[in-house]
Amino acid sequence: MNIFVSAITVLTALIGAITTLLASLHTSHHENYGDKFKALQQERDNLLEDYENERKRRIEIEEKYEKLKKKLENTK
Repeated sequence: MNIFVSAITVLTALIGAITTLLASLHTSHHENYGDKFKALQQERDNLLEDYENERKRRIEIEEKYEKLKKKLENTK
């Protein structure tokens, strides 16, 4: 009985090793990650540009606000 259990354990380990080998060699589902990486870099660059534009706009609005606030304080 002990030999039977050992044989099943070895057979199970062998099947697991073979399936792992086949799964690692299987390449039909691999995609071209270079294109995805370039697309993500382009998206990052676009977001950075949008952020910089919004930041400049916000700074301009804050400066205008401060000028109007000072002007209002001076009229009181």
